[in-house]
Amino acid sequence: MNITFVLDSASDYCVEQSTCSVPLTVIPLNIAFGNDHYLDNVTITTNEFYERMAEEKELPKTSQPSPQAFYELFTSQVEKGNEVIYFGLATNLSGTVQSATIGRSMLSDQDQQQVFIVDSGTASAGIQVLVRQAERLAFEGMRAEQIVEKLAETKKSIIAYVLLETIENVKKGGRISAVQGAIAEILNIKPLLAVQDGIVETVGKFRGKKKGLTRLKELFQEWKDDHPGKELFIIHSLPSKSEVMKEFGELFSLDAFKNVSFTRFGSTIGTYASENAIGFIFH
Repeated sequence: MNITFVLDSASDYCVEQSTCSVPLTVIPLNIAFGNDHYLDNVTITTNEFYERMAEEKELPKTSQPSPQAFYELFTSQVEKGNEVIYFGLATNLSGTVQSATIGRSMLSDQDQQQVFIVDSGTASAGIQVLVRQAERLAFEGMRAEQIVEKLAETKKSIIAYVLLETIENVKKGGRISAVQGAIAEILNIKPLLAVQDGIVETVGKFRGKKKGLTRLKELFQEWKDDHPGKELFIIHSLPSKSEVMKEFGELFSLDAFKNVSFTRFGSTIGTYASENAIGFIFH
């Protein structure tokens, strides 16, 4: 029996550039600017999203695909005789896994046995880490159920660090007051967030981006020393890879890594990270 992978668009996975040997489909989340509704990276591109977000006073609204959308996608794969593994955006961050679970329950009891749902506990390139491992396990001949069991341990070790350029979206989203936001902007505060097992924590606040990048460098060095030979995943919401390297400047050397991946936040994660955020996925 063949296996197919399903991801949601919060994985920021680029199908067009995919080298994955397992068939892979991305289901889009919904993005709304007022009364204008879009499918993430289908009817609105990432560039268009950031341009529109910069113009708006209110944050866009994001919502998970409907259970019906998941049901139809799962059905199309099961009818082909495929097992399905869905890698979902962390439950604590979104209702996508819940929606997928409802969609799966709409299948017959027999067909449900072919669909497996993974709460990734992470987002963006963190999900891609799980996909890479699942691909390797599938190549070794493992069935979907066995792969999911292996992923349960891996996902606990995935941690994302993201340094925000601005707290404007945090303010727009009502997480802090306008007064607090204004003070933070005057002081040039840059928060450093950590995401692990679905939990988002502020692990540092720095006056100026250089101090924040210096802390990122320290975290990076500690991880590199403990994980030699690992692939490095860089996550960001800058316009291009060259801009990312410009931000790193002389603080970072990536020469020790044979493989370095760059993932730009799409509409879903970009709504909260805003523009010019930068960080790493460690695993």
